[in-house]
Parts: sequence; C-alpha cells; structure tokens
Amino acid sequence: MASRVNPVLEGESSDAGVNERLTQSREGWWQDTQMFGVIGRVPSLLNSIVPVFESFFGGGRIDGHIFEMMRLKTGQINDCAY
Repeated sequence: MASRVNPVLEGESSDAGVNERLTQSREGWWQDTQMFGVIGRVPSLLNSIVPVFESFFGGGRIDGHIFEMMRLKTGQINDCAY
C-alpha cells in the first residue's frame, strides 16, 4: 500500500499564510482543505499556486457541475483516498 502525505490542518502551520489559505479553502469557492493541506506542507508552493487556481477556477468561469466532474476525475487519476 502506498503511503499518503497527511495534510496540514487549519491553525497547525507555523506559516500564517498557509493557515489563512486553508480557512479560505474551506469557506470559499474550493471547499476542500485536504488538497490545499497537502500542498501546505510547502508554504511557498501553496501561497504561489492558489492564485493560479483562482484564475482558472474562481469567479464562476466554469459551471459548477463541470468543476465537480474535474475534481472527481483528478482524484480518480491520482488515486486520492479523501
């Protein structure tokens, strides 16, 4: 069985930006802290990738059902357990 990286939880990071991004990911358009929590293990990566995600997926540019299908397919391709 492949090992999994445990995500950083809200408030657990020593980087305030990571904690804020995790809160935003729970409350905002993404509504999924698991992926951002894993990326948050490298704070500079999380803080630089979220604006890219926002530019692609935020603001209703992609219909909700298409966006959810993309998330499901990505999880299937990556063999995500969450």
